[in-house]
Amino acid sequence: MRIPGNEIVYRSLKVDDVNEGLIIRTSYNGEKLELYVETDSIGSLKNVLDDYFKNYEMSLKILEIVKER
Repeated sequence: MRIPGNEIVYRSLKVDDVNEGLIIRTSYNGEKLELYVETDSIGSLKNVLDDYFKNYEMSLKILEIVKER
């Protein structure tokens, strides 16, 4: 999955705690954030995506606030 972003957002979304059986990789490739998730459970996938996009949206809002100042 690729979504718009920048290096600051990418660094804020890096995954630092992954359970066994769950693979999550993030990368940044020229204005696109890349997310790779591998899991055996639909529930785990839903949780990962929910958390990722909540944090993604919050990162964008924070950057907007910082730019306004």
